[in-house]
Amino acid sequence: MPLSSAEPESPRVYIVDDEWIIAETLATILNRNGFRATPFHNSSQALVRALGAPPDVLITDVMMPGMSGIELAIALRRAGLDCRIFLFSGQTGAVDLVSEASRRGFDFDLLDKPLHPLQLLMRLRNLTRRAPQTPATSPADTTARPEPDSGSQPAA
Repeated sequence: MPLSSAEPESPRVYIVDDEWIIAETLATILNRNGFRATPFHNSSQALVRALGAPPDVLITDVMMPGMSGIELAIALRRAGLDCRIFLFSGQTGAVDLVSEASRRGFDFDLLDKPLHPLQLLMRLRNLTRRAPQTPATSPADTTARPEPDSGSQPAA
């Protein structure tokens, strides 16, 4: 059934990971499930695109060469974008980096790698059911916090 013009457009999601297979696979899964997902293989490309066409949701790996995912997320916040930001990482040091960003006033959600696609879909669908948050009125529920360990589920 085609979307009528009265229905909202599906959320725009940018996925950033230097491991191209992860970014491409997650984008494919999200696109097949009603999102408009675009994969990026480095933060600089994602930043340029986001400044011209802001995403509703950014999902980015924390540890990447060049600009890290946290640096990308902070750059988007400083540019005034209020998209929802999910940082994901399989490295234990990422929690410390996200905590440091939080101390500096930047709160992001932290997801563990391997990231199971069904968990991600559930999180994104829950977001689309809620009204968008703005920095002035958003509750502190966006504080970076690790998700419960999902066991040895396959990576996306």
